[in-house]
Amino acid sequence: MPDEEVLLKVEHLKQYFKLGNGELKAVDDVNFDIKKGEVFGLVGESGCGKTTTGRSIIKLYNITSGNIYFKGQRISAGTRSYEEELKQVRKTAKEKINTYRTERKNEVQLAGGNRARVAAAKQKYAKLIEKEQEDLEKNLARLKNEIILAKRDQKDCNKIYAEKKRKEEGPHTTDTNITTKIQMIFQDPIASLNPRMTVREIIAEGLRIRGVKDEKEIDREVYRVLELVGLVPEHAERYPHEFSGGQRQRIGIARAIILEPELIIADEPISALDVSIQAQVINLLNELREKMGLTIMFVAHDLSVVKYFSDRIAVMYFGKIVEMASSDELFEHPLHPYTKSLLSAIPLPDPHYEKKRKRITYNPALAHDYEDEKPVMREIKEGHFIYCNSKEFKKYQKEMNNR
Repeated sequence: MPDEEVLLKVEHLKQYFKLGNGELKAVDDVNFDIKKGEVFGLVGESGCGKTTTGRSIIKLYNITSGNIYFKGQRISAGTRSYEEELKQVRKTAKEKINTYRTERKNEVQLAGGNRARVAAAKQKYAKLIEKEQEDLEKNLARLKNEIILAKRDQKDCNKIYAEKKRKEEGPHTTDTNITTKIQMIFQDPIASLNPRMTVREIIAEGLRIRGVKDEKEIDREVYRVLELVGLVPEHAERYPHEFSGGQRQRIGIARAIILEPELIIADEPISALDVSIQAQVINLLNELREKMGLTIMFVAHDLSVVKYFSDRIAVMYFGKIVEMASSDELFEHPLHPYTKSLLSAIPLPDPHYEKKRKRITYNPALAHDYEDEKPVMREIKEGHFIYCNSKEFKKYQKEMNNR
């Protein structure tokens, strides 16, 4: 698809947390994009980094490294990669300069007192050292500038977006806040709602932060979104504890859509609900997607639900995306051993099938050999990506051709 249809782009996202004397690599070099109007599923077992990815996109965390672009503008940027490159550039330059000095010393000794040869050797290495120092200064200046820009984009993305919009649409534009165009539906509906606030106050909070002061307008918008999510205006004066789990999740959805976002990050929105209520919430999200033209990033661990709801699916394991493809392609032609393991765990309401169903266990130590060559994301088929090295890639190609 053309670049203008890409709503969200995630490049080399890393989110590390301090853990004692070390660090936990919750998300480690993740790349994907979400196209306008699609549902992008992110699946994996608990603790694989799905929720952290969503929270990093919505700027609840300052990312460690990488870039996040929304509507073509960088809204988050990490500085770790630039800082590490800066250290490496200094180290490499220092090693080269020391090597030149050693070689110069050796050539001077070999010259045996010949003044012409000694002078030529000194002049030659003086030029090499000078060039290396110039290159070092240029690289350091470039990387320091990248760090400054990354910190600026992380902090002032709304200000930059507002200035751009004023130039394009004039000084009276109301479209000045890019981060409110991304909203999140949280996993636990009761923990994400303030128990001391009424439903009206919870849903209207975003409008108040945006600067809306007209109470009649606020009431109008609150009642409108309550009806959109299947609740009634009378619910507005109640408190969260007075509702069931499914109703509380509807309140969370109403809070997310009142600002009319373009991207919704749904973080396991049905995992805490009964099966019958899960279907209602999924159908509600489908309806809102059509009515409001929403793009949804759907985070879940239930693959059967993700298959029904998503256009494309990325499978995550230990902070990395190991396979990514369209929903139908992933279920018909799973290649990565972890994807096969997840699919083998899906139960079906068929006792005869369940008796014969075999679980595939995934042990990365036995499934892969990455001593000689490290894995990278490779496209094995148009739109189908897999995390592997070249040896595995040939094996997967053979597997696909034999089908």
